[in-house]
Amino acid sequence: MVWNAGYLLFGGRYIIERKLGEGGIGITYLARTQRGERRVIKTLKENILNNPAWKPHQAKLKQDFRDEAVRLAVCRHPHIVQIETIFDEFDLPCMVMEYIEGEDLGKCLERMGVLPEADALLYMRQIGDALKVIHRKGLLHRDIKPRNIMIRNGKSEAVLIDFGIAREFIPNVVQRHTVYRTPGFAPPEQYELEAPRGEYIDVYGLAATLYSLLTNFIPTSADDRRNNIPLIPPQHFNPNISDRVNKAILLGMELQPIYRPQSIQQWLDLLGVGDSLTSLSPTLTSTPQQKFSTPIALPERWQCVHTLKSHSSMVHSVVISPDGQLIASGSGNNTIKLWQPDTGRLLRTLGRWFDGHSSMVQTLSFSPDGQLLASGSWDDTIKLWMLSTGRAIRTIIAHSSWVNSIAFSPDGNLLASGGANSTIKIWQVHTGQEIRTLTGHSDSVCSVTFSPDGEILVSGSADYTIKFWQVSTGREIRTLTGHSFFVNSVTLSWDGKILASGSSDNKIKLWQVSTGKEIRTLTGHTNPVSSLAFNPIPPIAFDTGGLRGTMASGSWDNTIKIWELNTGNEISTLNEHSNYVRSIAFSPDGQTLVSASDDDTIKIWQRG
Repeated sequence: MVWNAGYLLFGGRYIIERKLGEGGIGITYLARTQRGERRVIKTLKENILNNPAWKPHQAKLKQDFRDEAVRLAVCRHPHIVQIETIFDEFDLPCMVMEYIEGEDLGKCLERMGVLPEADALLYMRQIGDALKVIHRKGLLHRDIKPRNIMIRNGKSEAVLIDFGIAREFIPNVVQRHTVYRTPGFAPPEQYELEAPRGEYIDVYGLAATLYSLLTNFIPTSADDRRNNIPLIPPQHFNPNISDRVNKAILLGMELQPIYRPQSIQQWLDLLGVGDSLTSLSPTLTSTPQQKFSTPIALPERWQCVHTLKSHSSMVHSVVISPDGQLIASGSGNNTIKLWQPDTGRLLRTLGRWFDGHSSMVQTLSFSPDGQLLASGSWDDTIKLWMLSTGRAIRTIIAHSSWVNSIAFSPDGNLLASGGANSTIKIWQVHTGQEIRTLTGHSDSVCSVTFSPDGEILVSGSADYTIKFWQVSTGREIRTLTGHSFFVNSVTLSWDGKILASGSSDNKIKLWQVSTGKEIRTLTGHTNPVSSLAFNPIPPIAFDTGGLRGTMASGSWDNTIKIWELNTGNEISTLNEHSNYVRSIAFSPDGQTLVSASDDDTIKIWQRG
């Protein structure tokens, strides 16, 4: 049940004005008191409580919510959002919080670019003092990030909000974690179901927040860092950061908890913040700060015409149907959504009930006739969906590990999948039968794609290599080496003559398929290249005149770049996403580009 405007709560003491937002299990409302004062009311989502998977835990979920509200209510501090009261409404636990007029630091970054170091340090001191109070009460926040820090209007005051995953802790005792985290801001302990808890968890989040405030970049996630993707020092993006602050950020974000400062106070001491900082006047209304990137000429202009926000989690994959009439997106909230490209209207959600995935949807592919959609998930399965009904018609138990990439063959009869267990499997679409397993990669297979004639399959892997396979026999034909890190994306031109590969070494390489010769390396991204797409119009060709046409690349530096293939020049940068760009796709006419991001949005771009 969603409470509409005018709904009375707690015996008429609070009147609902509107819904503010919702997360995985919670929903928040803006309300007013009988005296007209604004408040925020948070409760649990009824559809979660009634979900068959959650129903056995319903009583505990409600009690945990009430207990956490009680514990937070005693955390009185000027830089902690205040809890006013706790009550039940038709057996739904509710907490009432103060309403803060202002904007969160995430929006400040969007508006300003980066914060001056002195301003950022002032906010770190304020939030650090708040966290010390929380820790003394035996609680951890566990979700510190710019979006969860509000700045009061007209004041130099930061306020820590959103304690949705706050938990009790006993220092250094192994405890069970709720599996929730914000990539880039969560330490590696939050990727484990059971791990010791300590103040060092919030130290990591606070240090990562300072990293973002001073660079306007999301730090490399702890999970990716454990897979050998390095954390780039913040001074690389902003040379104005002092050596002391740069070092304190890196120490606060050490992967091993024992190497981090063990308390918030220890980390604040490393920063050198003192009481004198409270007299500083932040400049959040000042002119935008310079972003530390080279200005780019824009001979080819793309405009964002729609931002789609229906997903409640990171969007990992986006594809456009062969007729250009549908966009499909897959998300970390385990669902798939279908959209109308022209209007951005949500048409249907797949997988909300019993036929859906039980973990994040990592990859999608339309069948060539546009009748089927295939989805691959971290629940180790592939599902085939009939688009006319929105029903899952087949579930394939795929790799006994994460499914990273899937692709239909040009005739639609075969489906290839790349798994985290280093294998590629080829399936018969109509029966779901496994035809062949291809082995040869020594690490996770990140991307697979068929040649236009369906005779060759190309794969990119975390073993830094690209492999060509003969589909009919499963024989490995060729291995390409040249990247110095994971190969995240491989894609072929419309005629199958040119291969593009994108890597965590931040580079894109173009290869001649017939010879395996490297043609050109494109550089410009400052973080891993996650997705590539050739623009089908104009066509790509490799001949005496050289390469023709353009291609797009999406990256963890939050940008999409458009490249001129003949020169290798970067001709446009699209930078409206606020987090990693995970996936991109062109429409069949080449006039529309869609992108999916860890900022929970899909953007539709049109060439103008």
